[in-house]
Amino acid sequence: MNLLSDSWMPVIRQDGTVVKSSPANITENLTPNPIVGVKVPRADLKGAIYQFLVGVLQTAFLPEDEDEWLKYWRTPPTPDSLREAFHSVGHAFEIDAENGPAFMQDFDLPEGIEKSISVLLIETPGANAESHNTDHFVKRGQIERISAYWAAMALFALQINSPAGGAGIRVSLRGGGPLTTMVLPPDDSKHHTLWHQLWLNVLTQEELEDLTGNMELSEESDIFPWMGNTRTSGKKGMETYPQHGHPLQMYWSMPRRIRLHWERGLQTVCGLSGEIADTQVRTFHTKKHGTNYAGAWIHPLTPYVIDPEKEPISIKAQPGGLGYRHWLGLVANDGKRHRSPALIVQIYLDSRQDLIDGDQDARLWVFGYDMDNMKARCWYESTMPVFHLPVDRIDDISHLVNQMIGAASDAVSSLRYSIKQAWFSRPKDAKGDLSFVDANFWQGTEMQFYNALKTITLHADSEKTVLDKWRSTIMATALETFDKFALSGEKRGGGMKRLVKARSELNNGLTNRNSIKALKAA
Repeated sequence: MNLLSDSWMPVIRQDGTVVKSSPANITENLTPNPIVGVKVPRADLKGAIYQFLVGVLQTAFLPEDEDEWLKYWRTPPTPDSLREAFHSVGHAFEIDAENGPAFMQDFDLPEGIEKSISVLLIETPGANAESHNTDHFVKRGQIERISAYWAAMALFALQINSPAGGAGIRVSLRGGGPLTTMVLPPDDSKHHTLWHQLWLNVLTQEELEDLTGNMELSEESDIFPWMGNTRTSGKKGMETYPQHGHPLQMYWSMPRRIRLHWERGLQTVCGLSGEIADTQVRTFHTKKHGTNYAGAWIHPLTPYVIDPEKEPISIKAQPGGLGYRHWLGLVANDGKRHRSPALIVQIYLDSRQDLIDGDQDARLWVFGYDMDNMKARCWYESTMPVFHLPVDRIDDISHLVNQMIGAASDAVSSLRYSIKQAWFSRPKDAKGDLSFVDANFWQGTEMQFYNALKTITLHADSEKTVLDKWRSTIMATALETFDKFALSGEKRGGGMKRLVKARSELNNGLTNRNSIKALKAA
């Protein structure tokens, strides 16, 4: 069974029909009914399939330079052209070999601890949660078998996102639970096909050569680690640094030592997709001390904190979700916090944003697990506009955005404390989760933020007007949010008198807070 030559991916055509396709057929029937997406049983597997397909194109259909990249943007390759290109690496994508090379599986793992296939899913409760009966939200034993192709995708998702798992259990090349960002064309543009969605995230040969990694390495296992003996890490000093792997290994990194167990001829239901399949996986065996990635690996689809004094750290999802307050650092540089967008975003802004038609804006798709060590708290994903950012104004726009988000963050802080004042006699000592207050504020100002940012990008002389309007927006939203929630806490004691006082102090605080006051037009 082969992930490149078999038709296993459920894809969505423009008219809404779902068909099974091989990766090479994603450009089939571009007129009049192109493939525009994939249909998957889980959100994290959608992210995995997109990264899988970008990795395949990056590895087997690498454009030599920007001219060749543009050629295939304007006129996508035929399925036959893709098939021919993929053939050169097809043997690395066999998934059900009993011994030797098999996709994302340890080359030679004769023994190890046997585990249920459900453990491949990142949010599955671990042994500790089961023994203490704390698996409240994701119950044990719900998925007993997974069909071959989805088992391979679940394994791929685990390998590229690997969270902490205890002593000797290695995290992904990007760290445990990294954010992934991909630039997507507008939904309603002529370039909304799956091909264009993927191609917008593919580097040229010239750009690839600038990545971390060792371009001089030429063995297959330097790109696909499962094609040779695993670089194990049982002792200190056995880390895998960029000089030990080809840059393309970043798309195929394999920190976990795993071998799937195949069951054939059963005709049973896949616990993920619900489809009937005659080849499934119920268990696998695993061993500690897989590849221990270390050093300055910088994956082109991930944003990083890049401090000259330290090694790069991938940006992770955090409680509270993804929204416009994260725009800076995901789309444009956040110099204050040393946050840099993914390389593919920087390339888009530098040389590709003029490809988007008219006044339409590309979108940034951001996704990843919010991990607490080995525990998955939540899966987050969001899309946000990229906008046409004039290259010579990106730094100025970043400064304005920093000012706007900083003022909004201060407004949220004042709002949260004022609600505590209304609810509690000793607000500084009050405990409890008020994240719902923050979320309400951020959601209530999101559209106005993007409208303001759009205006700034289009009109260089609009700064004062936009900032003054933003000041009014965040002040009004903070007061509206206070009114919405403060009354619901009146039962806590203190009555209306304390509530009125808290609201008055909030209004005064918002008016006089330096970051908010600085937005007012002179």
